[in-house]
Amino acid sequence: MPDISQRDPEQVAATLTRWLAAKTGGGPGPEVFDVKAPGSNGFSNETILCRTRSADGDEQRLVVRVAPTKHLLFLDAEFSTQYRAMHALADGGSAVPLPRLGHYEEDPQYFGVPFFSMEHIEGQVPSDNIPYTMEGWVIEATPEQQERMWWSGIDALAAVHRTDWRALGLDWLDDPVRGKPGIVQQMSYYRDFLDWATQGVKVPVIESTWQWLVDHQPAEEGEVVISWGDSRIGNIIWDDFRAAAVIDWEMAALGQPEMDLGWWLYFDRQFSEGLGVPRPAGFGSHEDTITRYSGLMGREMKDIFFYEIFSGFRFAVVMYRLSKLVFADQLMDDAMATDNIATQLLAKMLDLEPPT
Repeated sequence: MPDISQRDPEQVAATLTRWLAAKTGGGPGPEVFDVKAPGSNGFSNETILCRTRSADGDEQRLVVRVAPTKHLLFLDAEFSTQYRAMHALADGGSAVPLPRLGHYEEDPQYFGVPFFSMEHIEGQVPSDNIPYTMEGWVIEATPEQQERMWWSGIDALAAVHRTDWRALGLDWLDDPVRGKPGIVQQMSYYRDFLDWATQGVKVPVIESTWQWLVDHQPAEEGEVVISWGDSRIGNIIWDDFRAAAVIDWEMAALGQPEMDLGWWLYFDRQFSEGLGVPRPAGFGSHEDTITRYSGLMGREMKDIFFYEIFSGFRFAVVMYRLSKLVFADQLMDDAMATDNIATQLLAKMLDLEPPT
C-alpha cells in the first residue's frame, strides 16, 4: 500500500531537493521541506505534499504523485496515463481547469518507480471518508453554494468532453485490441479486470449485473470524446464552490459523454441513496442534469441508466480488488469484497438478491 508514513520525510525531502536540482541543470535548486501525506492516500498512487524554498526565500507548495510500489489496484495500469492526459490538455489550451504540471520522472534512482510533480491548488476537496454527504463543508454550505458547486462541476466535465482529443494527440488512449472505442473497449477491459481480481470466484451480484449489462448494452453511434474516467465531485478541487482543478486522470480513456455523466450521477447516488442519507439540497436533480448536459453536448444524452449501472459494476470490481489488498495487509475482514456499498446499491438498483 503506498503510504508516505512508511518513508522518512527527511529522506524524501533530500531526494526531491536533489531531483529538482538535476531538473534545473545541476545548479542550486529549491530546497524541499515540510514533507507529509494528505489525510487520505490512495492505492492507485502515492501522494506527497511538500513545500519548496528558493535561494531568495520564495516558498511554494508542491504535490508529488508516485507510482505504487507494492499493490496494483487496476489491471494493466499505466502510471503515466494521468500525467500524459493532463499535459496534453494543458498544452492544448483546453478549457479544463487543471493544476500546472512539473516534470515526469522515470529514472529509478530517486524512488525506484516513476513520479511527477504539479502545483498545489488552493481549495477544498470533498471527503470520501467520512463521505461529504454525511459531514463537512459540503453539507454545511447553503443550498445556493451547493447549487453553484453542482453546475460548476458539470461545466468542467463538459469542458473535458468538448476538447478536440485528436488535435491534442490523445489517440494513444484508444485500445483497438479490445474493439471499438467506447463501451465495447470498456466492457472488455472491466470483464478482464473482474476475472483477474476474483481469480475465478463468482460474486452473484457482480455476475448478475454483468449479465444485465450484456443484455442491455447500447449501440453507440456518436463520436467518442476524451473520458475523464473518474468524474466525480471528490476528484475536483473547489474554490468558493467553483471547480478550480480537475484531478485524478488515471482512468482516462475514449468513450461517449454518457460514460462520464453516468459515473458522475452514479456516485451522487452512491453517496446519498447508497448510504441512506439525503442529497445536498442545492444539487441539481438527475433529470435536470441530463437535460442540461444534452444542451451542453448538442445532442440527447441516451441510456443514462445503463451507464449508471456500468459505473456501479466498475466500482464493484474496484471494491473487490481493493478489499483483497486491504485484507492482505490485515486491515479488515475481506467480506467487504462481496458485500460493500457498490454491491449493495447495485442489488437495489437492479432488484437483485442482497449481497452476502
